[in-house]
Amino acid sequence: MSQKGLNSFQIKVIALILMVFDHIHYIFSGIWDIPMWFTMLGRVSAPLFIFISANGMRYTRHPEKYMLRLWAGSVFMSFGNKLINTYFPLPGGRIVMNNIFSTLFISSLVIYCIRKIRERKREGQPFIRYLLLMSVPVVSSILIVLTILVPRLTAVSTAIMAFVPSLLFCEGSFAFVLLGVGFYFCLDSKKKLSLFYTLFCLFILFTGHRSGEGLLSVFTADIQWMMIFALPVMLLYNKQKGAGMKYFFYIFYPAHIYLFAILAFYCAGR
Repeated sequence: MSQKGLNSFQIKVIALILMVFDHIHYIFSGIWDIPMWFTMLGRVSAPLFIFISANGMRYTRHPEKYMLRLWAGSVFMSFGNKLINTYFPLPGGRIVMNNIFSTLFISSLVIYCIRKIRERKREGQPFIRYLLLMSVPVVSSILIVLTILVPRLTAVSTAIMAFVPSLLFCEGSFAFVLLGVGFYFCLDSKKKLSLFYTLFCLFILFTGHRSGEGLLSVFTADIQWMMIFALPVMLLYNKQKGAGMKYFFYIFYPAHIYLFAILAFYCAGR
């Protein structure tokens, strides 16, 4: 018998639909007049995917395999984005930078390492390797910053960025990684989840607000705070997996972005 609320699969479908609206706005805005509310709806998408990923780390029996899939998706999109931006550039000089896989991988890696460190401490065993493993996204960020400034080391920075997801250069940067880790530690209480997520969205609102443009800018430019509207969906989560289709989302995410980009290239009359 099905439980009340929304299962993991249903929440991912909601996030996917809203994501498509957002990507239509970003990719086709240079060609057609796409309404602003398309991208407003899209602000809800990434938090929902991050929320479900954090839940996945709590309930999966094979976290290593889960993280490997996310890493593989991240690497694939690093090369896919490069090819699309080279051969099918978006109008207006914009580029395809989407890669939520990298963000989900890093947040899952941090969660995994924290969990392992706790287990090792309880058992009185060394845990230094998990501290080192958790520091990899930070080290890769430092290396990218150092090498990207040197022209002859551009290939090195590109390789690091492709194969070692970094805390600074993943989608949403460290803020979305923090969001994923925070979700993981709030999953046992809807009150804690609501408080944490509300405070996080307020942080996004106040750090992103452009004071010189007035209050109206929070509805025209600084709209990331609208991710707060993902909270009611999260609170409906019933901790059930739902339908399978494990690989559907891994395939659909890059496929629709690249198809949109190619379509935009030809619609722009290139």
